[in-house]
Amino acid sequence: MMKQILIILTIILSLNFVTFAKDINNTDNNSFKQQKYSEFQMRQKNFDAMLDSRLHLTDEQKQKINENRVQYRQELQKTIKKMEYLGKKIKKIYLTKTSKIQADIESTPLKLELAMLKQKADKIRIENRKKFEQILNDDQKAEFEKIKQEFHNKKIKNKNRN
Repeated sequence: MMKQILIILTIILSLNFVTFAKDINNTDNNSFKQQKYSEFQMRQKNFDAMLDSRLHLTDEQKQKINENRVQYRQELQKTIKKMEYLGKKIKKIYLTKTSKIQADIESTPLKLELAMLKQKADKIRIENRKKFEQILNDDQKAEFEKIKQEFHNKKIKNKNRN
């Protein structure tokens, strides 16, 4: 019995990475989502333009990339919606329970499922990257490696600033 409790507590502590944002009303939330989506679209356009200028993609490659992107987004969106649903369920548990321990125990299966969905989303992203790279020729792949390294260095530089 003690061993089971220790295992449960270990799982709870190791999976306690789920953080919850402060409640905001729907209009603020919708405008926030719209702003984030607009920013995403702008970044995507800039990224596409940069890829096009540096990789010199053919029309056929662009078409294949766009087809893959549509499929990728549909697949990823399903997983993200499930993750959002679980996040809301977990949040509701913490809001309705009087004891944090009770909420931790009750939410643990949901946290495990959420962790598995995060792994699934990562796998979808990796598969998408592989499909993208398969479309490229050897010169384009080499240039794409340079682009990835530049983004990685930029990310590290920005992280060190904070």
